[in-house]
Amino acid sequence: MIDFIRGIVAEKEPTLASIDANGVGYELLITLSTYEKLPSVGSEARLFTHFYVREDMQKLYGFLTKAEREIFRQLIGVSSIGPKTAISILSKISPEELVKCLAIGDPSRLTKIPGVGAKTAERLILELRGKLRAGPFEGSAAGGIHATGPVGAGNEACEALLSLGYNEKQVFKAIECVRQVAPDKEMPVEEWIRKALQVI
Repeated sequence: MIDFIRGIVAEKEPTLASIDANGVGYELLITLSTYEKLPSVGSEARLFTHFYVREDMQKLYGFLTKAEREIFRQLIGVSSIGPKTAISILSKISPEELVKCLAIGDPSRLTKIPGVGAKTAERLILELRGKLRAGPFEGSAAGGIHATGPVGAGNEACEALLSLGYNEKQVFKAIECVRQVAPDKEMPVEEWIRKALQVI
């Protein structure tokens, strides 16, 4: 099983990317969010992969983060949801928003996604509610997921703020702002919280 591919971006389009890894070009189908965060052609990137095999088809899918790949795998595990629909869902809604929709059992946002009708939205909620978890960090274009502090201090700070009742969207945005500007990424959790509160 291919876990990830690291190489030079040879080509990128909204639905696919070609990665040159030591002279071998890998064509990967991607989501819009991955496309938007991929570096320019000629730059190095790493994409986590999922190899989909069917009797009449073999396709390689690429994701900027392991979290997005895991959600993709959960989606295609739902009856009547294929890779094409899963990619469409992840292209139209962020992992965080998808998890939220499933958690509160709200199908209205899901039915706005092409290929997702009312029955499919209800099935997604029924089968995946409580099973998905998305962190606030999308990872870097070149390196995929990366830790935000020792033992996920950034994630711990995020959970602490959410437990205090702060708005999820505000917390995710604040923690991401801290991650981008913090001169020392090995800050303790308390420092992450203090800096995040200055942004909220």
